Amino acid sequence: MASANTQIIPYSPPPPSSRSSEQFTYEVFLSFRGEDTRYGFTDHLYETLISHGIVTFRDDNELERGGVIASELQKAIEESKIFVIILSENYANSRWCLDELVEISQLQRLILPIFYHVDPSDLRKQTGSYEKAFFDHEKEADEEKREKIQKWRSALTKVGNLAGFDQQKYRHEARLIKDIINVICKKLNSKLLDVEENMVGMDSHLEELRSLIKIESNDVRMIGIHGLGGIGKTTVSKVVYNDICHLFKSSIFIADVRERSQYYEGRLKLQKELINGVIKEKNMEINSIQEGVSVIKQRLCSKKVLLILDDVSKSEQLEFLARKLDWFGPGSRIIITTRDQRLLREHEVHESYEVKGLGYNKSIQLFCQYAFKKKSPEEDYVDLSNDMVDYANGLPLALKVLGSSLHGRSVRQWESALQKLKTRPHVDVHKVLKISYEGLDDIEQQVFLDITCFFRGCDKNDATRLIEHAESCIPVLCEKNLITLYCNYIEMHDLIQEIGREIARQEHPKEPGKWSELWDPADISLVLRNNTGTEDVKGIFLDMSRARVAMEFTTEAFSKMKGLRLFKVYWSSGFTNHMGGERTELHVPKGFEFPSYDLRYLHWEGYPLESLPSNFDGENLVELNLKHSSIKYLWQREKLREKLKVLKLSTCHQLTYMPCSSNMPNLEEVNIESCGSLRKVDSWIGFLNNLTSLDLSLCQKIEKLPRTIQGLSLK
Repeated sequence: MASANTQIIPYSPPPPSSRSSEQFTYEVFLSFRGEDTRYGFTDHLYETLISHGIVTFRDDNELERGGVIASELQKAIEESKIFVIILSENYANSRWCLDELVEISQLQRLILPIFYHVDPSDLRKQTGSYEKAFFDHEKEADEEKREKIQKWRSALTKVGNLAGFDQQKYRHEARLIKDIINVICKKLNSKLLDVEENMVGMDSHLEELRSLIKIESNDVRMIGIHGLGGIGKTTVSKVVYNDICHLFKSSIFIADVRERSQYYEGRLKLQKELINGVIKEKNMEINSIQEGVSVIKQRLCSKKVLLILDDVSKSEQLEFLARKLDWFGPGSRIIITTRDQRLLREHEVHESYEVKGLGYNKSIQLFCQYAFKKKSPEEDYVDLSNDMVDYANGLPLALKVLGSSLHGRSVRQWESALQKLKTRPHVDVHKVLKISYEGLDDIEQQVFLDITCFFRGCDKNDATRLIEHAESCIPVLCEKNLITLYCNYIEMHDLIQEIGREIARQEHPKEPGKWSELWDPADISLVLRNNTGTEDVKGIFLDMSRARVAMEFTTEAFSKMKGLRLFKVYWSSGFTNHMGGERTELHVPKGFEFPSYDLRYLHWEGYPLESLPSNFDGENLVELNLKHSSIKYLWQREKLREKLKVLKLSTCHQLTYMPCSSNMPNLEEVNIESCGSLRKVDSWIGFLNNLTSLDLSLCQKIEKLPRTIQGLSLK
């Protein structure tokens, strides 16, 4: 184990002039005193490193006879990534070892000291056998040698203060070597998943799952992790991944299986992610689910794989990713996280592990980390903290959200919040999550509802452009743990999205025409059929892939929705997948009109009319996307639309006339790709100072571009 008073300290990143990890010749450099350990501990450690496929330098094995030792050793040090220093009793007797240590200590790389039958304090203080060694070195030392001795002392002190492994704390050297190998393998593995710092309660989960995974067994095993939403299944699986991934030839973590597998294209992408994660062949084409299954069975059956499938909700999702054990090579482990324990039984996993709520001690610690940024409550908040922890009932997500919402608040504000909780019993998780929502102001609440109903998984930059006030509100929502940003994409827990949508419904539970957001095709159909839409409706996102009945748009049905800001009609499974095949019909009569003055976002795939309505205003329009539409020209009347930044008219095969760019002076992105009937590009486009992206590809009838386009500075 690591030294009792320290932890493994990660090395600082090397300066720009240092080697990148791809340039290292050796992964590990062994420094040791030959007469102490060469034919014992060092030899066993070296052989174990080699057996794990770790490229290791050992001077008596690597240097050619007759070579210039000093220069070759210097080169080996420079070309090594990790240094294992075996500090034995007589290490300091060797000037060679000490010179080597000085060179190593000057590099900004990972050093793992092994205190072999010596006390770490002997190195730091140069006592014991190290004191005697330096006494001998200093005999009759001249000025030059005294300077070298001081460098030796400094190097020993520096290494002695690093975290490492104390051999005296191990009963068996085999266990010590195993722990060293595990640390090195983890450091060499560059694919560790990002997890929170200072996690609470993970050690017990990890210990239990290790016993179920049985990593020493060479058979293929499936392990299920199940539990309530928000209980921490994903976090637990990530910690397990980071703990054991270095033991496998290939390790793949596939997130959000439930959401990503709703449609055919998504399932195909999941298969490609799995196959490419193992085979790592460029441009491998998988054209069907069945083909993907065949490739998985044929190409992965001989490979030792760690596969984690996160958030599986249906057995069908496993059928095309991990149907049978013999799809994977000996020693493979498939770990499945799900809310549904029955799914695991149906798939006959070897072991099933339930992630349960935290006990009181861990709950109070987790809550305090978010409420006070430390492990225990402040004096005046002890009782209030206990009440809050009791209310959260061990649910990690609730503890985080509650703690964050109360951070920096006064005692009176805490008491008020607690009294509010007591008036609304803890019926389910939704009640807990709503607390953070109620702490938002009116504008923040509206942005939150827009995101939960429409923009989960959206790029933050797109959401900021399309949602009014999003730029200032998104950081607030992140701080309150209502949303997270992953590679600049907006994400949130399922339960948070559910409570957001429930809030939108609860305004008028039986009157969807009065909801601010409409996203369910059944609710949208009801509102349009009964003409019950009102000015309260701010956004409509209609996914025609999910519509069960034919939809009909009429001017009358939309006439009262004068507050409409966000309007999207789309096919989540892909518009082109439905062309020429069976699909739910959308009827739009000629002369159809809809309110457009407040509209910021209009996205209508397959818009069926020749142009936008005659009364279309669009003064506040920021983005217009009419791809795959039947338009011949965009507007029936030109007017200044200064707020419009994005114009997408790709694959509009009947478009013959490009709108006048001078009326859209702030355009940043224009996409008119594959508009086969378009013959001419508006010359004003060359005067758009903010334009950074222009796509005119596959517009085959455009014979020449305006000269003004040469002045554009596109990214």
